Amino acid sequence: MAIVQTDALVLRSYRLGESSLIVHLFTAAHGLLRCVAKGARGPRSRFGGSLEPGVRLSAVVYRKTERDLQLLSKADITAYWPPLWEDPDRFARAGAVLEFLERAAYGEAEAEDSSLLEAAIATLAAMAQAPAPALEAILRGFEVRACALLGYAPELSSCMECRRPLEQGGLFHPLRGGLLCGAPCGGDAASFRISERARRTLIALGEREPASVASWAMERYPGHEVSRAVERFLSAHLERFDGLRSMRVGERLVRYAEGT
Repeated sequence: MAIVQTDALVLRSYRLGESSLIVHLFTAAHGLLRCVAKGARGPRSRFGGSLEPGVRLSAVVYRKTERDLQLLSKADITAYWPPLWEDPDRFARAGAVLEFLERAAYGEAEAEDSSLLEAAIATLAAMAQAPAPALEAILRGFEVRACALLGYAPELSSCMECRRPLEQGGLFHPLRGGLLCGAPCGGDAASFRISERARRTLIALGEREPASVASWAMERYPGHEVSRAVERFLSAHLERFDGLRSMRVGERLVRYAEGT
């Protein structure tokens, strides 16, 4: 058994027995860890409110590589962002970040790599302060950057066939993982055209820090094209991806708040 102290983000938790919780953590040290927090729901729990989704922790885990569930021994809150849970739009998009991490991280990692965790934390922090119109772009930026960190970023700078640099948009082919120039390299029924503005926006979203996206002139943001490209790409390359459930829940919350 190894005692692991690691930076972590709570993705979700659910009940186990009468007083415990199973907690899914995305960690800097070992990727996705599924842990038992014994007595976490008891009246004298030492965990308090630290195991709520979206809370950043300094966690101590008793880890055995041969078991699926690890033991969470200690969890100290290092950061949390109340605005994310006070507004339906922010709630939906923060939930999408957490859900993406759980779907993208299929198991424990053996090598320490905090880059994806730091990208998620920077995204949540930006979402807590950004104007509402920028939330969608910040989420899409996280998804593009996360794909790059996971090793399957879309090709957006040159045609995948002839390697000619792209300057006029192109045909986005989700299954092949990027853009075709369209002349002479054509796509098929799975491809669709995106504009040059959408292409440049996708590149910028993958390069910019989340906080900087909040200052964009959102009336010029090609949201429909960007969302379509990212959603289709994730559906093609991320196992079990059929849209993020948290986004659908968020849409229902918004409609409820508006009384429609």
